[in-house]
Amino acid sequence: MNTNDLLKKLVQIESYSGHETNLANFIVDWANDHSLPVEKQNGNIVIKFLNHSAKALIFNAHMDTVKPGGLNSWSVPPSGSGSGVVKGNKLYGLGASDDKAAIAAFLILASQINIFTLSKDVFIVFVTHEETSGAGSQSFVNYFQKNYADTYNDVSAVIGEPTDLDTIEIGHRGNIFLKIIINGNSGHGSSPKKIKKHAILEQIKIVKKVTKFGTILSKKYADPVLGSPSFCLTGIQSDSASVNKVPSTCYSTWDIRTTPELHDKVVYLIQKQVGKSVKIEHISPPTQFGLTALKSKIVDLVQETVPNLQTKISPGSNDICFFTKAKIPAITFGPGKKDSIHKPDEFVEIDKVEKSVAIYKKLLEEY
Repeated sequence: MNTNDLLKKLVQIESYSGHETNLANFIVDWANDHSLPVEKQNGNIVIKFLNHSAKALIFNAHMDTVKPGGLNSWSVPPSGSGSGVVKGNKLYGLGASDDKAAIAAFLILASQINIFTLSKDVFIVFVTHEETSGAGSQSFVNYFQKNYADTYNDVSAVIGEPTDLDTIEIGHRGNIFLKIIINGNSGHGSSPKKIKKHAILEQIKIVKKVTKFGTILSKKYADPVLGSPSFCLTGIQSDSASVNKVPSTCYSTWDIRTTPELHDKVVYLIQKQVGKSVKIEHISPPTQFGLTALKSKIVDLVQETVPNLQTKISPGSNDICFFTKAKIPAITFGPGKKDSIHKPDEFVEIDKVEKSVAIYKKLLEEY
C-alpha cells in the first residue's frame, strides 16, 4: 500500500472524537500485517520498539477529527468510500491534514524501522480525543510515566500536528472555556417595565465588563514567549421558548487563552470582577499551557535537520501540554496544511507526507 492508498483509506474511515474505534482497528490490522509490535492502550494504539536503551523518542498523532459541518459546503465527501479524492498533488477529505497525514507518515516510518540497528527506544502512539479533551494523550503520558519513565534519562516527543513542515511549534497558551450565567425575572414582552431584573440586559453588562477586564489582564499577564492572554466572547444564549417571553436565564460563553501566571487564577479574578451573585461554570476541564525550551535537544535536532525552520507558538492548544507537564520536551511538527484544517474541502499535499517520513527517519537516526 503506497502513501496515496494508505492516506486515502485513513481519510475514508470516519473518526469523530469519541468514535475512533474503527480507525484504531484499522491501524492495529495494518501494524499486524507489517509484523509491527502493536498494542491497545485505553483506546489509544501504541507501536513500540524497545531496545533497552537509555533514550526514547515518542511520535504522537491523533486519530479523531472534528465533525464536517454542513455537507453542502463540501465539494467532495468528507469521509466514506467517496472520500480521499486526489487532484494533482492534493488529497481531499476530513482529517486529511489534521491529523491523518501524520498517522500515515508515522505508520510508514514504523514499517521502515529496523529494531536491530536502533540505539534508542521508539514509541509511536495514535491517540483519541485530541479535538476535545486531550484525554488520549493524557492517558498515554500516564501509562508511559508509570511503566517506562524511570528507564530513560533522555526522552522527547514529536507531535504530528499540521505545521506544513516549514514551522516548528514549541508550545501554546492554556485554554479555559467558561459559561457565565445570569438569572433574572421572566415575563411578557408586552410589559417590559414589569421585569425587575432582565437577564439578557444584565448579561450584556457582564459581557462589557469581562471584555474590558480581559483587555487589562491581557496586558498585565503577557508572557515573553507565549504572548498575551486573550478573552473571546463566543456566544450569548437564553432559555426563551417564545419571542414574546422574557427569559429568566441568559448565559454567555467564553474562550479564554492563558499564560502561566494567569492560568490558575483567571476564574477567581473574573468572579471577583462580576460579583458573587453571578454564576460561572467550566464548560470543559481547563487545558494547561505547554512550553518546550528553545534550547531543548529535540528543537535543536529538528532545526539542524530542516534548515530555515520558523519557530512559533501555536495559536490554539494541542497535546504538547501533557508531555511538557510530565517534563518531556515536545514539539509540534507535521506534514498537514494548517490553513486547510477545520474547514470544508480539507486537504493535504501528498508530497509533504512523503517528505515528512524522510525527516522523521532522520530525526530517529540522529536522536
